[in-house]
Amino acid sequence: MTAALKLAVFGDPVEHSLSPGIHAEFGRQLGISLDYRRIRSSIDELPERLREFAANGGSGANLTLPLKNAGIRVCQRIDPAARQARAVNTLKRCNEGWSGHNTDGPGLLADLDRLGLAVEQRRVLIVGAGGATAGLLGPLLDRQPIEILLLNRTVERAVELAERFAHRGPIRAAGLDDEGEAEDFDLLLQATSIGHQGQLPPIRLKWLARQATVYDLNYGPAHQPLAIWAKAHDLPCHDGLGMLVGQAALAFAIWTGQKPDIGKALEALSSLP
Repeated sequence: MTAALKLAVFGDPVEHSLSPGIHAEFGRQLGISLDYRRIRSSIDELPERLREFAANGGSGANLTLPLKNAGIRVCQRIDPAARQARAVNTLKRCNEGWSGHNTDGPGLLADLDRLGLAVEQRRVLIVGAGGATAGLLGPLLDRQPIEILLLNRTVERAVELAERFAHRGPIRAAGLDDEGEAEDFDLLLQATSIGHQGQLPPIRLKWLARQATVYDLNYGPAHQPLAIWAKAHDLPCHDGLGMLVGQAALAFAIWTGQKPDIGKALEALSSLP
């Protein structure tokens, strides 16, 4: 009998993560036995947690908040997308140690395509400038939006990120207090983690065009504050579950060489109580 593939998601918080269920569905689709766990880890604890995981046979992992930037420092090899983003969301055990990858951007674009949300020739506003946003910018700019504006409480972080990707397309940055910078955006991507504290992200209706759409990288309870706000203002709003499944499918392919069916996984998740 083939031993189960040992996988895990590391984060803080991590108890809410749907990744174990998603990858279990992928394994069922493709006949691959998995042992996929949630492991809570702070940034400082991550190297030791990964050493323990590898020593116990761990061969692949996902990193979620707040570990995506820290993931770079534990890798011996890094793919081009992760190198430019300076953020890792997928790790694969190799002879040298950990190989780091970033599947967030392609995962998001796959979900935007599924939802019929265009990026081409649209104005895109992103609130938040952390590791998740860094993984999205290259693929988003490849779709040739009119512009991308990064808004972040710490403006220096947003500026650094925008400058890093400026050669890929029209991107600029501002602080959340610079409200005059944000007007008439077609797509708002909410990429902060504040929903995990049950709080509404720092957004303003006046930033958005009349026919704008809101997309939250969060899902589940962390998505609810934004969902309630969007409903009150008659704005279409989508959670990040489709992105989660999309990036997970790419991670699964990195680990196993086989790509699962995203649609079937989303159907399985929708049937859960």
